Amino acid sequence: MKKNKKILHKTSYVHKSSKIGKNVKIWRFSTIHENCIIGDNTVIGQNVSIGPNVKIGKNCKIQNNI
Repeated sequence: MKKNKKILHKTSYVHKSSKIGKNVKIWRFSTIHENCIIGDNTVIGQNVSIGPNVKIGKNCKIQNNI
């Protein structure tokens, strides 16, 4: 069974109302705005901005600078 290993880079920002799944990686300078849901095993590349109320499923990859 996999452990919940979230990787949140120290320069990333995740709003406190957002829900982050298991084994999610959020890289440099990325922003997760309010009320977002990020599914398990998802990777958010650097310089990515996820707008308010966005839902991203499991096993997704959002490339850099999106």
